[in-house]
Amino acid sequence: LICALTGAEAAVVVNNCAAAVLLSLMATAAGRNVVASRGELIEIGGSFRLPDVIAQSGAMLREVGATNKTRLSDYAAAINEDTAVLLKSHTSNFKIVGFTASPERRDLAQLAKENDVILMEDLGSGVLIDLAQYGLVDEPVVADILKSGVDLVMFSGDKLLGGPQAGIICGRADLIKKLKKNPIKRALRLDKVTLAGLAEIGRASCRERV
Repeated sequence: LICALTGAEAAVVVNNCAAAVLLSLMATAAGRNVVASRGELIEIGGSFRLPDVIAQSGAMLREVGATNKTRLSDYAAAINEDTAVLLKSHTSNFKIVGFTASPERRDLAQLAKENDVILMEDLGSGVLIDLAQYGLVDEPVVADILKSGVDLVMFSGDKLLGGPQAGIICGRADLIKKLKKNPIKRALRLDKVTLAGLAEIGRASCRERV
C-alpha cells in the first residue's frame, strides 16, 4: 500500500518516526558522517533532539550552514570520504522567516548522487495525498519528495495521516533491504494490531486518490 501511494521501490515500518530515523542511520551511516543543516536540527516530541538520535545511531553529525541560511555549497564543502548521508529534516513544527535560504531537494539529490552518498529526509508529519484543498499547503507529499530524488523518506503513521503511532520508511529497494536486515529492526517492529490500523489508513488513502 505504501509503495502504491508513494511510488517508492520498497518500504518498511517501525514503531515511530524517531525509530525510523534511528534505524535508517544505524543501517547506513554507523561510524561515518551525517551532514545536516543547523537550521534543521529539530527537537521532536518528548524533548528528544535530532542530534541525540543521530549520536545513538553510531553516526557522527557534521553541522553545516547557519540557523537561517544553508546553501548547497555548504553541503558540498562538508562531504569527504567519511560521509555516508545528507540528512534533510522538515521543520513542520516551527518556521524561520525573513533572511533565509535552503537548497532545493533536487539539487541536494544531484549532489548526493555525484558523491555516492545517501540523501534522507526526516519528514515527521508526512502526508500521502495533497492536502492543499484543506488548507495544509506547507506539508510536502511523500511521492513528490521521492520524485525529486531523495533516497529514503521517514514519516509518522499518526499525526497528519491519522493512523496509529508508527514510523514509515520508503524509498530505494537496496537501502530498505539493508534496514530490514539490521538487528535493531526486530526491537523496533510493530505489533499486528498497529499494522492492521496502518493498513486501513493506506486503503483509505488509496480510495481518496481514486
